[in-house]
Amino acid sequence: MTARLDHLRHPGVPTRSLLRAVRTPARRTAFALFMAASLIVAACSPTTPSQGPSPGASPGASFTASAPPDDAAIYRQIAAQVSAIRGLDSPTRVEPTVIDRETLMTNLREEFDKENPPEQVAATERVYKALGLLEPNDSLRDLYLELQGSQVIGYYDTTKKELFIVSHDGGLGPTERLTYAHEFVHELQDLHFDLNSLGLDKLAGDSDRALAILSLVEGDAVSAQTAWMIANLTAEELGRVAAEASDPALLEILTRMPPILLETSLFPYQAGATFVADLRATGGMAAVDAAFRRLPASTEQIIHPDAYLSGEMPIPVSVPASLPGRIAAGSSIVAQNTLGELETRVWLRQGGVAGDVARVASEGWGGDRLALIDGPDSTSTLVWITAWDTVPDAGEFAVAARSAIASLGLDAVVAASGTRVILGIRSGPGGTALDLQAIVDELARG
Repeated sequence: MTARLDHLRHPGVPTRSLLRAVRTPARRTAFALFMAASLIVAACSPTTPSQGPSPGASPGASFTASAPPDDAAIYRQIAAQVSAIRGLDSPTRVEPTVIDRETLMTNLREEFDKENPPEQVAATERVYKALGLLEPNDSLRDLYLELQGSQVIGYYDTTKKELFIVSHDGGLGPTERLTYAHEFVHELQDLHFDLNSLGLDKLAGDSDRALAILSLVEGDAVSAQTAWMIANLTAEELGRVAAEASDPALLEILTRMPPILLETSLFPYQAGATFVADLRATGGMAAVDAAFRRLPASTEQIIHPDAYLSGEMPIPVSVPASLPGRIAAGSSIVAQNTLGELETRVWLRQGGVAGDVARVASEGWGGDRLALIDGPDSTSTLVWITAWDTVPDAGEFAVAARSAIASLGLDAVVAASGTRVILGIRSGPGGTALDLQAIVDELARG
């Protein structure tokens, strides 16, 4: 069983920034069928708590086969149901624009190239390859477009204030209705919270924070969509959605995707939904609304909602301005970003660290900063400065990081001191590992 993505368009969503180009195209949020299928499995599971229809969400369709409604009437009904479930007033216009997959692919390619300067995509690709997260011959652009093009089935554009549904035959089946329910939540969010004001366009250097905010947005939509689905889709319709999501060609594409692309794509829906469920358990929908005014600051807060509720903020970490010169005269920083707990865990698992071990080793994350530094002698150095909540947390990560480095075959060194762990990864002919070890040792001592 698999799922497919949805897309939220935001002006300047940091697809342009390091480590962000693979997550969501600028100015969109989109819904994917692999996510829909996983929701169906959860809804049909005997361990899932029974949920009665929310106010305004009538179980099953209210139209008869002998008098089928037009599509506009169906959309209006879904909009009213979703508005009641989410507890937010609906806009007057609710009809989406229906496009085919060819149009979607054209839009994706045009927007990716417009919003992502080639040099920034190249820097992102270099970082992933330096970390061992992409193969040497991988094209980040091609992988991203293949993933999005195969999975996206709807999106809401916050600039045009327009909702799009992707339909292979122009029909309005259960998959299209489910997609519309999800995307309409984004339209409600935009109307009441102004999605463009969430500041994603200002987070080009902090993709971890951007992913956390996106997780609130998508988790809210998944939560409301799930309630609508349980109340309004029959078992037969759920089966149809699951069957469409299980297309072997789509599954094959997912199996070829690097874990860093797949896991960061799924995270806002899966972890975001759990995060929103915790908010609702503590304060109902009012707590979810309040989160749009006090945004999550890291994937750590999404993974551990208690960290958000208690106000535990990331530890500030910065790259010393003198670092490039200490590595080699004439060196310069070409990109910086923050990986966060999620991508730290993905990297460890990519390096062969067992799932639970990687999870535990990344859970003490406090903050980090990564810099890609180019030297004049064709040498590139990746310096990753991490801060941990406790000394034992730092020790666990240092052990796991050394294991991952060895498994991935990286030319890298590690230094640990107190709650700081520094990784240095070098490529190219210049410099020596001993030089880099001395630098990271000094950085670790602060």
